[in-house]
Amino acid sequence: MESPQSYGYVYMMGAPMVHQTTANSWGSSCSTGSSGYDNEEYRSSSPESQSDRSKTTTRVTPIVLRKRRLAANARERRRMQNLNQAFDRLRTFLPQLGQDRQLSKYETLQMAQTYISALYDLLDQQTPSP
Repeated sequence: MESPQSYGYVYMMGAPMVHQTTANSWGSSCSTGSSGYDNEEYRSSSPESQSDRSKTTTRVTPIVLRKRRLAANARERRRMQNLNQAFDRLRTFLPQLGQDRQLSKYETLQMAQTYISALYDLLDQQTPSP
């Protein structure tokens, strides 16, 4: 028996898929003939089979879409709040240069890099060289 690879099956991300070369193909170079695999395990990624699958799926209601969007917005808001808290915490460890304004994120990262280099140089100077 021939292997699935000889029929042009491509395994990506753990799920086997078949790419057929057609005029509407997205550039796949593998071509398949009649493979004899009618198993559900090997699903074709051709536009014909995808349209067949989309006909059987149910449509998502606008209420569900809105709830998903609200949940995604909440997750993004929480992510940005955590990132801003981390920058605030980093700013507490950096020396203040008499500025009356808060450092931007970019300036904070630059200052942290410069401060770490200065501390490293200070430690390097204090260690006696043999």
